[in-house]
Amino acid sequence: MGYGWFVLTTQEEVVASESVAAAEEQRLQSDRRRRPTPMFSRYVLWGGRRRDVRRADEREGAFVDVHGPRLFALVLAILALNLLDAWFTLVFLSHGGKELNPMVQMVLDLGGHPLPFLFLKTFGIGVLCAYLTLAKNFRSARIGLWIVFGGYSVLLGWHLYLLTLLGMAE
Repeated sequence: MGYGWFVLTTQEEVVASESVAAAEEQRLQSDRRRRPTPMFSRYVLWGGRRRDVRRADEREGAFVDVHGPRLFALVLAILALNLLDAWFTLVFLSHGGKELNPMVQMVLDLGGHPLPFLFLKTFGIGVLCAYLTLAKNFRSARIGLWIVFGGYSVLLGWHLYLLTLLGMAE
């Protein structure tokens, strides 16, 4: 009830306004948008919901669930270059070449079959690319993806050079 400058409220109105305020605060605390998107969530594998950060100042270091076609093309290129590297490695080894990486040589020495080598090489670069894709909004991850791509590109050039030498020797 209002009497001039004063408003008198009943006990029920006070309780109702307090419960509305408490419900509003609970809604704000449980609102998923108030929390950053985690690196690993159910949306990473089964359909994402966040393509980009909301504000430009949040971009560095934020995780999102959905990644663009440019990143997808870069990761596919890295995986293709990785497979080409594995194939060229096996070709050169079959022609009397020597593996210079001691860890790869150890895997190749495990058995007579190249399957463990192919599995570990593909699995390793796949896990690395998955991690760098999830962390794409971190500057170091973006740099890392381009370094891996550049390294494999240079390595492919080296393999093609060796292939011309192999062709000349035969």
